[in-house]
Amino acid sequence: MGRFAGKRILLTGGASGIGRATAELFVAEGATLTFGDIDQAGGEAAASAMGATFVRYDASDPEQAAVLASAAREAMGGIDILLNVAGIMTWGRIEETSAKAWQRTLDIDLSAVFYLCQQVLPELVKSKGNVVSVSSASGHHPVYGTGAYGVAKAGIIALTKQIALEYGRHGVRANAVAPGGVATPMHQKTMAAGDFDMTVLEEAAARNSPKLAGVQACTPAEIAAAIAYLASDDARYATGTVLTIDGGQTTG
Repeated sequence: MGRFAGKRILLTGGASGIGRATAELFVAEGATLTFGDIDQAGGEAAASAMGATFVRYDASDPEQAAVLASAAREAMGGIDILLNVAGIMTWGRIEETSAKAWQRTLDIDLSAVFYLCQQVLPELVKSKGNVVSVSSASGHHPVYGTGAYGVAKAGIIALTKQIALEYGRHGVRANAVAPGGVATPMHQKTMAAGDFDMTVLEEAAARNSPKLAGVQACTPAEIAAAIAYLASDDARYATGTVLTIDGGQTTG
């Protein structure tokens, strides 16, 4: 059945992109899955295709963390692994970032992870489970024009290490994956919206391009594989680890 046979997984962002690729991989390897996403139609379609349980989940609402965690416990009888994948991308220089954009980015990309971890960690203590969260290469190496996003993703790295420190004594592991650019629907929607100065994107690309030549762009499935490694017993001694997958973007 695979590495996750009998494991009960709670995931966010499973309707598309990295979240869906991750959900599909875990189910293929034997897991029972409950996932949350704000996309009702996409979530229902994904759940039907995978044989998973879908719960509509708005990451910007702190109260929904408790609702999602409770639904997962009821559906699966407990939680062994928490995968925080849901997030949004925000472009804009510091002086161009509105208070609304700043707060929304922090709410969805960082605070939602904190609140869901609060709800699920007691379950992980019972099951001696683990949590894997999706940060970003920009969380430890600034990308021009992504201040709000980078700060939120840096917060995920700090939160991951804090959980590893506090919960290691309970046998709970906490790790993060930090992708560089990945070809996802979120990225495509952000580009299509065009609600930011495109020169920001041009300068970001010039300053932070991958260094690995001759390979195609990173795919959601490749990030899903990294998440699965950290969540599996193959990484049983890894905690507080941040696995960066960015084609060398952060090397200089």
